[in-house]
Amino acid sequence: MSAGTGEPEGAATGLLPGFAVTSATPDDQTALAAAMLIALLAHDGANVAAMVPVETGIDEPCEPASAGALIRWAAAHLDSPRLVTPFALETNRSPMHAADASGTLLHAAALERARAELCEGRSTFVISDAVGLLDPITPSLTMLDLIDGWALPAVIVEPISRWALGHVCLVASALLSRNIFVAGVILSPKAPGDSTDDDTLTAITETLGASMNCPVLLLPHLVSLHDRGELLAAAQACGLPRIARRSSP
Repeated sequence: MSAGTGEPEGAATGLLPGFAVTSATPDDQTALAAAMLIALLAHDGANVAAMVPVETGIDEPCEPASAGALIRWAAAHLDSPRLVTPFALETNRSPMHAADASGTLLHAAALERARAELCEGRSTFVISDAVGLLDPITPSLTMLDLIDGWALPAVIVEPISRWALGHVCLVASALLSRNIFVAGVILSPKAPGDSTDDDTLTAITETLGASMNCPVLLLPHLVSLHDRGELLAAAQACGLPRIARRSSP
């Protein structure tokens, strides 16, 4: 890390435009939102490089049902899984604890090398957060640092709940503290048993849209995650093009 900058050591020049899809507590809906965005960008002619920098709770990079496998498939490339997910950690804990458990050394230089190789010849770079914006990867590196160092606007994904407004605002505050542009917010489906009603959801959506001056979308339910046509149709139907074309204020 460069002292005081939050940028990965040796941060590369000539960075690709793109997006970081992130959350306070990422889940499979975060990866789904990223896959929909990738499918939309690819349909519009972008040659997308897709990455999940760190993922825990998996044995191998891009193993079935992992976030890396989904976005690799959405990008329609046969990129090396070890570039798509440079650090795959078996223990389902926070990155530093999972790395300690497996004896893995996490470091920014390896992520930077993977990014540079993955992006060669591509036009757009999309990363999907699988560990949480502020959860330490190393004592001096978080996803926030990577997003900042790679100059990516952010898309915030948050489950629909009574706490959604506060969670999104906290994540947005962290991003804006680094002058990272928030391109949009995607609210994912309510968890079973959640009591948030439609009026409350409307209030959350309208408040976020007004306070953050960005599109606020509802992530649709998909029957099949492995149908690019369905991914694309869902992306278009929920208004994702409004976010995809917002790369700067």
